[in-house]
Amino acid sequence: MKGQVAGGEGVEVAWELDAYYTNASVALPLDRRPVPEGGTLRELEVYRTLFRESLRPRILMFEASLYPAPAAGTWLKKHHPDVYDDFVIGEAGPNELNLIEGLTAGFQEPWAVSAFVGSEMTFTRDGDRARRSNRGYMGYLVSTGRKHIRDNVLIDDTWWELEWKLKGEREFRDEQLSWSFRVGVKNHGNPDIRDVAYVGFRRSNLDFRRPFLGFLNNSTIELVTEVARDDADFMRQEIIFGKKLPIRRWRIAMALDVGVIFEEDSKYSGALADPSIDEVTLVFRPNIDW
Repeated sequence: MKGQVAGGEGVEVAWELDAYYTNASVALPLDRRPVPEGGTLRELEVYRTLFRESLRPRILMFEASLYPAPAAGTWLKKHHPDVYDDFVIGEAGPNELNLIEGLTAGFQEPWAVSAFVGSEMTFTRDGDRARRSNRGYMGYLVSTGRKHIRDNVLIDDTWWELEWKLKGEREFRDEQLSWSFRVGVKNHGNPDIRDVAYVGFRRSNLDFRRPFLGFLNNSTIELVTEVARDDADFMRQEIIFGKKLPIRRWRIAMALDVGVIFEEDSKYSGALADPSIDEVTLVFRPNIDW
């Protein structure tokens, strides 16, 4: 569920409710130049235009985000460990397979606040109204928080990260396309968690006109690689692939993402060193898109 409210002088407030990513944002214009329109542009042309525009930032955005499912997973493991353990469904070599962990894996913090500065582009087609959720962005993002998640356990950690980011959503009647490319660094206040540099890619498409079995259509692909900032040692890898089953009559799609996350033990030391924690986590995320 998404919504937005327009304020005076071009200020916009927007929000989104989702089981994995819920957020609220305030966008402030930095100048009065017309916002580029990309509703008819090809995907690569959108990226090129946003890059050119990012050399002269036109928007400042503040956002608060919450990740409900991962936060709920940490709460369940802390307050009801017996119930959490009841969701163990098997083993894969030395790794224990827990359904709750698989449903909530991939998020390393329960919440964050951030500020973005850069360029934006609107996407309209056939007279559709441009919404805050129907736009693309490119620029720099600074985020921070006070907690870190490892194996569904909350750890005290005042962290911050700086990243260059290209993201956006194009939502039309028969097609939804979202993308995110990011390169950044993350610093942890907790000395037992290593600082990292990372690169990430995510692309998700829902097209009611295309067959379910198309590779790029009605599919989600997500890759994230982390290395240690001090010596570039490999720290973490996420590989996630998903499919969407469009139900055109109801204008919704059943979605399922599956994948694997590998994390080196050397990312944690001191009080957080725990060789018993699984290095490999299977990801299993059912959802509904509308």
